[in-house]
Amino acid sequence: MGQAELEERLFELVGYMVTSGRNLLDETSLYGPFRLLDAASRLILLLEDEEIISSRLSTIRERIDAGKYSVMTSPGEFRTFLDSLVDALVDHMNPGKEKGGDQLGKRTEISRG
Repeated sequence: MGQAELEERLFELVGYMVTSGRNLLDETSLYGPFRLLDAASRLILLLEDEEIISSRLSTIRERIDAGKYSVMTSPGEFRTFLDSLVDALVDHMNPGKEKGGDQLGKRTEISRG
């Protein structure tokens, strides 16, 4: 992807985030967490498209995409999903843990294609 296309995609993501922020003033409170998760997923996808590869981020994006729409069917299920997602992030951040395979701070984990 060229510099101009990357800038355009980043601008679209920022536009999504800014308009989401404005819309949240008038939307139900559950839309906020959904929009944040969706923005995180979009950012990770953009990085993947740029061939900036991280198994931690890809795993988190897959989990986000698998569970984010539970907000539409069950607030309780969505809350449980968010709790499990936070737990997964913590598991991937602790350098002493082997869960998930990656450790925060290792420069070799993120590589450009």
